[in-house]
Amino acid sequence: MHPRNPAPPPDIPGKTDTPCAPGTLGTSGAPAPTDPATHRSSPRVLLINPPLWNPYAPHLAVPLLLAVLRRHGVAARALDLSAETMRHLLSQDGAGDYAAHRPKTPTGRAHDRFEAARSAVDRAAAFLRSPASVEDLDGHRAATAVCQAVLDGVAALTPGARLSFDRFDLRHRPVSSAQVMRAVTDPVHNPYLHVFERVLVPRLRALPDLEVVGLSVSADSQLIAALTAARLVRRERPAAHITLGGNFVTRIADRLRPGHPFFTLVDSLVCYEGEESVVALVDRLLAGRPPHGVPGIVVPDGDALHRRPPVTASLGELPVPDFTDHPLADGYLAPGPVLPVIASRSCAWKCAFCAIPFASDAFRMRAPEAVVAELDELHRRHGIRHFQFVDEILTVRSMRGLARGLAGRDYRWYGETRFSPTIDRRLTDALYAAGCRRLDLGLESYNQDVLDRMRKDIKASWIAPNLDALLASGISVHLFGIAGFPGEARWQTARTVEFAAATLARSRERYGVPDSTFGIGPFVLDALSPVAAAPEDYQVRLEPPDPGEDLQMALRYDYVGPVPEPRGEEDRDIAARTDRILSGSPDSADRPAEEVVFLRADSRRGHRAAPPRVPCPGPHWDRMVLRPAGGWVVRLRDGDRTLLYEPREGALFALPSRLLDALPGRAVDVCRDQAERTLLRAALHHRCLEPAGPDARSLTSAAQLTGDLLLRLAPGTRLVHEGTDVFLTSWITGQRLRLSASGATAARLVAAAGEAADAAGARGTAEDADGDRHGDGGGLGWAELAARCAPGSVPRLRAFVWRLLIARFLSVETPDRSAHRVAGRR
Repeated sequence: MHPRNPAPPPDIPGKTDTPCAPGTLGTSGAPAPTDPATHRSSPRVLLINPPLWNPYAPHLAVPLLLAVLRRHGVAARALDLSAETMRHLLSQDGAGDYAAHRPKTPTGRAHDRFEAARSAVDRAAAFLRSPASVEDLDGHRAATAVCQAVLDGVAALTPGARLSFDRFDLRHRPVSSAQVMRAVTDPVHNPYLHVFERVLVPRLRALPDLEVVGLSVSADSQLIAALTAARLVRRERPAAHITLGGNFVTRIADRLRPGHPFFTLVDSLVCYEGEESVVALVDRLLAGRPPHGVPGIVVPDGDALHRRPPVTASLGELPVPDFTDHPLADGYLAPGPVLPVIASRSCAWKCAFCAIPFASDAFRMRAPEAVVAELDELHRRHGIRHFQFVDEILTVRSMRGLARGLAGRDYRWYGETRFSPTIDRRLTDALYAAGCRRLDLGLESYNQDVLDRMRKDIKASWIAPNLDALLASGISVHLFGIAGFPGEARWQTARTVEFAAATLARSRERYGVPDSTFGIGPFVLDALSPVAAAPEDYQVRLEPPDPGEDLQMALRYDYVGPVPEPRGEEDRDIAARTDRILSGSPDSADRPAEEVVFLRADSRRGHRAAPPRVPCPGPHWDRMVLRPAGGWVVRLRDGDRTLLYEPREGALFALPSRLLDALPGRAVDVCRDQAERTLLRAALHHRCLEPAGPDARSLTSAAQLTGDLLLRLAPGTRLVHEGTDVFLTSWITGQRLRLSASGATAARLVAAAGEAADAAGARGTAEDADGDRHGDGGGLGWAELAARCAPGSVPRLRAFVWRLLIARFLSVETPDRSAHRVAGRR
């Protein structure tokens, strides 16, 4: 299931290139310990993970294959060239050396910024590797900014380059074989040529007996680096056999023809899973035999390419990954680091947008006992207790096995799963007790018809209960979203975004789990996905590919089918608010990497936040001096509109620039009309603004409910009758609450008062000269509701109303509330 749907780097988070199954040359993976006997002889095999992969943790493929070779007695070594490249560039000496050897150097302010960042980058990188970076959000943000400033400086010295923690994009793009071949000899536009001379070539010269070099290419972003490295290997060790493997190689292998220029740099390709293939290949080569017959091999054979079908590796025979050649202490930009492991391989589902099943063979699972034993051994060897399951999906069966096997061990882990009717509190509590602190889930869309078109095989009705169970157990979540799947309307995307935003708010405010996240990216049509295989089934018309982009996996297309119109009241409400919802969708630009968020979630284990404050400004709120709330910064300013952004919670709110410029100030002084007063009051209610003095009024407990407060059903909330049962439901948060007889009576009274106020507003009640409505402003007063209760039941009513306020089924207002309905914070 992961990555969601390959898209340009966000931000989701997240990795955007499809990782290969953890046992191929180029899998997402982790290494295993070395047999000491393999160190007594000079290594004859070198396995390389080229840049740029995840700088926060090792990749699983190379360590796993290294363990396989060493178990067979092969003298082999591994090199995480991705980690070494990042470590070189994010150092004062390495960045300075790169700048000194460029034909042009920055001048003026650009030079000053680069030098300032370079002078601080050693300390910044060391801080990111330290445990202190996990809980120090401001420090982590500052250290990351320093490192990014160095990468920006390196990019400025490399024409056409854009460098980030997630991806190095160069002028030459990996969608074209011709561009890739130009890149490997272009020292001006390819920074790897300079860096590899310093971090790869010395390693090669220290291995005089080297005979086989394997390069693992899991993502398109690694292709140029891999072939650049292959060219240097050919120069330094011309007799060595060079092979490419990994998910991306598997995906493009069928596009390569005899005489393809890549075969001037490499001798063979290994497709699909590599455990069996790498042993057979090395055995043949070290014995002086040709590689023909190796499972999954693609090798030139005269005027043709010799291809062999792959074999499925047995997960029951996997060794413990060997991380001994990886720089665990100081090579990654997160403390630990978090080691990758697997409980299964491939995916049992065939979602329409996903190409993972094509490149990862059949789905199968490991025995939970083997997984637990592997974690025990990794902890014994490296002292590390944080793990990431890099499975495409952890099934409920896998998670139950992990919950049983890891109970009582002091490990922490996270992974990816899918929504299921069998995820409940019993399971999530067991997962938390077994060390699970975070799970990623493929939300994709919060519309059943879109999920059905995607062939997700899940029901939207499972989603909110699954999330509530996980959050209630203290497990943070990340939600993947896809925008614009063929046949999805824009208002349906808005529903997904609104649901996700409400989920993040509920995670923070109701469950005290502040680390849940959401990422959404545009649909990208993968050439190997079911949509591409049968475009007519999805009313998609494929456009002719660019003949110069022979390696392009993202197809151009037109959707030629109908787009659904809103049908019911809920759909029409969402459609009316689509622009507002999408303009304020959760922003992931400042979200740390997944490993860092996971470590942060673990650092808060056992913490539960107090019930949130329910802002309720007093009757004279408009005479308070207001200012932007602490922690809010200007994120975007566009003419008469300013978007406020609060980075700790990822919250957004738009205000007219004129009003923001007038603050600190009182609403009665700075607002021109009732609409502006309403907007300022909404900003105050949603904590974008705060009083400049101590005269704020907020509810902090049920005991503070007083007679002058008005109660209404919150936006998106309604009463639903099903037979004799009564429920409160919210299409915004996805929550559903069954009411007792007395609770249903109270909710009916509140709902009836709100409906009466809406009806009066629709008829147009009289307004005074200032635009304020006469009357009580709508809603049911607390005093009136309490007066209808039986004697002695008011305390229980207080608790009930407080619960509804916290869960956002109710909103609370003072008598001076405006006639305009206040929408929830986006």
